[in-house]
Amino acid sequence: MSRVLRCEQLAKQWLALSLQTLEAGHATIAAHAVNRSLSYRQTPEARIFREFLIRHQYSALYDSLARQDWPSVRRTVSNLHVLQGNNEALSRFQEFIDHLSARSTNHSEPFSRWHLL
Repeated sequence: MSRVLRCEQLAKQWLALSLQTLEAGHATIAAHAVNRSLSYRQTPEARIFREFLIRHQYSALYDSLARQDWPSVRRTVSNLHVLQGNNEALSRFQEFIDHLSARSTNHSEPFSRWHLL
C-alpha cells in the first residue's frame, strides 16, 4: 500500500512541477515533468494538462515559424516529440521545417506565409 501512495504522491509532485515550469516559460522541462507524472499515475489532471501542453506547443510552433525563429522552432518540435512520441506526421512536419529553414538561411527565396498554404 505504501508504494501505491508513494506513486500517487510522486505523480502529484511531478504534475505540480510541470505546471510551475510552464508558467515560468520552461516548456521543455514542463513536457518532461508531465510525462514523469503520467509514468507514476495516469491521473485525469495530468492527461488534460498534457493535452493542453501539446496545444500550447503547436501554438508556439506556429508563432516561431512566422518569425522564422528556427532555434525556437526546433526546440518546440523537440518538445512535441517528448509529448507525442515519434509519429509520422510530426516527423514529416520536421522535414518541412528543415526545408524552410534551409531555404531561409540560403536566402535563395524569401520566406512567405503563403508557402505554407
